[in-house]
Amino acid sequence: MPTRELITSDDPTVRRYRVRDDAGQEIGTDVEAVRTPRQVNETTIRSRVAALLTPSAAYLALPNPTATQTTAQVQRNARLTIALAKIALGQLDTTDGT
Repeated sequence: MPTRELITSDDPTVRRYRVRDDAGQEIGTDVEAVRTPRQVNETTIRSRVAALLTPSAAYLALPNPTATQTTAQVQRNARLTIALAKIALGQLDTTDGT
């Protein structure tokens, strides 16, 4: 089974590997993209936005929502607003508030 040996790199966005066969002979190289914290945060925020859509649609379908349901929806709306603003403004250093 081939093995991979990490090759040191100054570029934090990629990892380069030396690939060797079972006999230890180098048979090539492999490159792997490393996601930045901002990219990871954007994926997390987008996932949270998607998760807020279903309960928001369900709330809108309620003929007479209770005070508790309305409070929960206001909180969802606040998280949704913050999440969308972070994406639109590129403020992806943290997922706080989403």
